[in-house]
Amino acid sequence: MAIWVIKYGQREGPYEERDVRELVYEGTYADGDPAIRDGETEWTTLGQMLGRVPPAAPGAEPMPGSPAAAAPPRPMEPPPIPGGGPNMAPPLPPRIPRHRPAPVAVVDFDMPFGSMVVFLVKWALAAIPAMFIVGAIATVFWLGFLTLISVVLRH
Repeated sequence: MAIWVIKYGQREGPYEERDVRELVYEGTYADGDPAIRDGETEWTTLGQMLGRVPPAAPGAEPMPGSPAAAAPPRPMEPPPIPGGGPNMAPPLPPRIPRHRPAPVAVVDFDMPFGSMVVFLVKWALAAIPAMFIVGAIATVFWLGFLTLISVVLRH
């Protein structure tokens, strides 16, 4: 069944349970975030829904302002826009899971001049040890190559 989660006052989903577990593991959602499954009428926390946290004591009242304190919205409806009608919400963009690489194209970046100078100075300083390492490798290579040439030319 699909799972809906409320984060920062916005309902997000629907997600499959394995996807929600992955998002909790990654830190996108927490055990205390309100959640509901399709077909259910009572909101609970993700921790309780996924069996990570024991259920609340019977008869415990929901915290004021939590989704359980208010009448829960029906599953599969888009979240309402403040000041708008219930069907005026734009569709949420599809969520790209982190385990799939997404294509990225950097078109431009804006960096203050002072930060750019500091960056280039650090880059130049970091290149000094790299030049020593590359020089040592090149020296070993050329010594071996010249030794091989001198051995071949003597015979």
